[in-house]
Amino acid sequence: MKITRRLMLRCSGAVAAALALMGAGAQGSLLDWLQRWFGAGEGAASSGAASSVPAASSQAAASSAPALPPYDADPLTGEAKRGRGRIVGVMVNNICNSARQNARPQRGLSAAAVLIESKVEGNISRLCALYSDVDDIPEVGPLRSGRDQFLQLLMPWQGLYYHDGESVFCTQYVSQWDYAGLNIGGKSYFGTPVHPHVAHRDPRDGVVAYEHTEFTSGREIRRAAENAGIGLRYDYDATFFPFADYRSGEEALLEGCAAAASVTVRHSANYRSAFRYSAEDKAYRMEMYSARSGRFEPAVDELNGRQLAFENLLVCFAPIAAYPGDSGDVQQVQYIAGGEAFLFTRGRVQPCQWSKPAPDLPLEVDGLGQPVLFNRGRSYLAIVDEDEREAFAYNA
Repeated sequence: MKITRRLMLRCSGAVAAALALMGAGAQGSLLDWLQRWFGAGEGAASSGAASSVPAASSQAAASSAPALPPYDADPLTGEAKRGRGRIVGVMVNNICNSARQNARPQRGLSAAAVLIESKVEGNISRLCALYSDVDDIPEVGPLRSGRDQFLQLLMPWQGLYYHDGESVFCTQYVSQWDYAGLNIGGKSYFGTPVHPHVAHRDPRDGVVAYEHTEFTSGREIRRAAENAGIGLRYDYDATFFPFADYRSGEEALLEGCAAAASVTVRHSANYRSAFRYSAEDKAYRMEMYSARSGRFEPAVDELNGRQLAFENLLVCFAPIAAYPGDSGDVQQVQYIAGGEAFLFTRGRVQPCQWSKPAPDLPLEVDGLGQPVLFNRGRSYLAIVDEDEREAFAYNA
């Protein structure tokens, strides 16, 4: 059986309840309780077995160690939870082919707790910005249409998926998995109920094409959710990634793993993201390749001029190809296949395997026999075509 954080929490709760029923007080040792629970006291006494720690010493040790409060972390950052907000995922345009076909610099991405990037049709990549609470969302965009590879990552978390339009395959998932109630801005290809999005336009000096001028905000998303009767509160009992415990101040240092101060991820020839680790703030600063300029440029948030930075990077390789038939090159990620992954944090890299056997199950990461821990904070998640594996690189 796979041991997860959620299972550990439930087991610890069951143990605590059993202790209470057995009358085990704070001053009793765990050994005493185990002996009473399993009837081991008599056997141990008759065989002459004795604890190597005197009872008084074990009681003193138990009373001197302060009990940690229940683990209740923000699902996206691993920090102590500040509220009970529902996760919101907003689709953000990332096109950068010319002065007119250009979405950069985007707005509101520095406030995102998780930023997901994956290839869509036409060899361009698209972004999905995840926020822990609607009140954390500033102006964000340019807003773009939904794709199922992003929706499938949100579905297990009952997150609100916010976009303007969607592919027919995205609507299929919404229909088949009964997700219409949390899908705002979609289509009705299969008679799925449609909840209209709320957004605004900024012509951006008339330089870029109209389809790259739409933005939304937390205030507008809240209004759209209220119009649709969608609640924006949700009680999460697990986290998107396995995070180092905020209660103890634990850090994931990846000791013994290779150094990785620079990382380059290629989604296609013109859509590449690069990261450089900064020991000063313990984060990877992001750059994106620009086909307009022919070079990498800092990925900045237009609202505040800040370069995007992440405490964790997770790069997952998957089989990606166009849906069969007349699909318009819309890309399908074969999540069920799982695959190779790399976790970068604190300037080091840990090879992993990832899995996601069903759309309604979360993406999980296995450390190949080693525990996997993300550091608390922001994370970048790349879902990358296996065909781009050779172009992926990291260096000390």
